[in-house]
Amino acid sequence: MEQVPSPPARRRLRVLLSAFAFDASGGSEAGLGWQIARCLAREYDVTVICGHLRPDPKDPAILAVTEDACREVGHITPVFIEGDLLAKRLAALSAKPGMWWLYYRGYRRWQAQALAKARELHASKPFDLTHHLNFIGYREPGDLWQLGIPHFWGPISGSPMVPWAFLKTFSPGQLYRWGGRNLGNWWQMRMSTRCKAAAKASSRIWAVSESDRLMVETHWHQPAEHLLETGGEFHYERHIRRPAAGQPLRLVWSGRFDSIKVLPVVLQALNGLRDHLWELHVLGDGPENIRWRPLADSLPIRDRIVWHGMVPRDKALDVMNEGHVFLHSSVKEGTPHVVVEALALGMPVLCHDACGMGIAVDERCGLKVPLLDPETSTAGFQAAIRRLLTEPELLPTLSAGAYQRAAELSWESKVEAFSQAYLDATKTHA
Repeated sequence: MEQVPSPPARRRLRVLLSAFAFDASGGSEAGLGWQIARCLAREYDVTVICGHLRPDPKDPAILAVTEDACREVGHITPVFIEGDLLAKRLAALSAKPGMWWLYYRGYRRWQAQALAKARELHASKPFDLTHHLNFIGYREPGDLWQLGIPHFWGPISGSPMVPWAFLKTFSPGQLYRWGGRNLGNWWQMRMSTRCKAAAKASSRIWAVSESDRLMVETHWHQPAEHLLETGGEFHYERHIRRPAAGQPLRLVWSGRFDSIKVLPVVLQALNGLRDHLWELHVLGDGPENIRWRPLADSLPIRDRIVWHGMVPRDKALDVMNEGHVFLHSSVKEGTPHVVVEALALGMPVLCHDACGMGIAVDERCGLKVPLLDPETSTAGFQAAIRRLLTEPELLPTLSAGAYQRAAELSWESKVEAFSQAYLDATKTHA
C-alpha cells in the first residue's frame, strides 16, 4: 500500500515584537512583554525590540537575567535600545511636578530609534510580521507598521476617563494631572493622525475595554476585538476560600497609593460595617500615604487594618494567599495584573464595573460596583462586602469561579488569539 507523504513542516514565521518594557523577572508591562514573547516562541522566531528611558542601577542585572531566560526558552532574540540623550532628558524632566506629559515626548523619540533598528534588521533578514505590544497605552502606536508587512497592535488601553465626580477627592497635584489627562484624552482620541495611520495599517487591533474598542471603531474607523492584556499563573495549591469558624473575613487591597486608586472609598465602606467580623490588609505605598493613613487612623476601624507597605512580589502573593477576598477600588486602569493574580489564587474580586477589571471580573468570580461617584462607590463596596459577610455560600461559590475565570485569562489563551490572526494575515499577504 502506497504511503501518503506527510505534509512539509510549517516554516517558523519571524515575528518582530515591539515591547518597550521587557523583563523576564518583572510584572506589569514588563511581565506582559516577557510572557507574550515566551509563549510565542513555541511556534515563532521572536525578535523583541525593548529599552528604557530612565536608567536604573539594576538595568544591567535585569537585562542579564532576561537574556539568560531568552536563551533558555529559545527562539527569542532581545534587541535592547537605550533612549538617546534628548529622550532620556525628557523622561527625567517628566518626573518634575506637572511635567508628566514630557515622558511621552521622550518615548516618541525612542520609537523613532526602534524603527531605524527595525529597518536595519528587516533588511538583513526579513520579518514576516510586526506587533506593537507595549506600552499598551494607545497614545503611542509605534512606527513598525511602516515596514510594509502585516502589522498588529494591542491589546491597547487608555481611553477611559477618570470620572469628574472623583476629581474633587484628589490632591491638588493629582487633580491637575488627571483632570488634564481627561482633557488631553478627549482631544487625542479624536485628533491623533499617528494613531489613525497606525490603526489603518494594522491587520488586527485588540482593545482591552469596551471604551477602548469604541474609540478605535468610532474615531479611527477601524474594527477592533476585545482582548485583555494580562494573564494569570497559578502559584499556590488551590483551595476554595472560606473563613474558618470564628475567623474574620480577610480582605486584601493592593496598589500604589495614587488618587485614582481611591482607597478612602473602601475605608468608608468598611467603617459602616463595624458590627461585622472582618480585617483589612493593605499592600503598597505612595504619595497619597500622607492623606490616607491619617484618614484611616481617624476611624473607629483603625485597629482592624494591617499596613504591610511596599513588599517584594513574592511576599505580596503570600499575604494575598492568606486572604479571602481581593478589593480593587481603582477608577482608572487597563487590566491590573494583580486582579488576575487574585483570581488565580481563587480570591473573589470586588471592583468597579469599568476598564479592564470590568471585563476580567464576571458574575462567576466577583461582585462589581457602578462607577459613578464616590458616594455610589462607597455604598456599592459596602453592599458587596456585606453580602459576603451575611451569605455564607457566596464566598466559596465565587472562589471556585475565580479559578475557572483565571484559566480563561491565561497567557496561552492570548497567544492563541495572536497566532490565529498572524496566520490569517500572512496567508493573505503571501
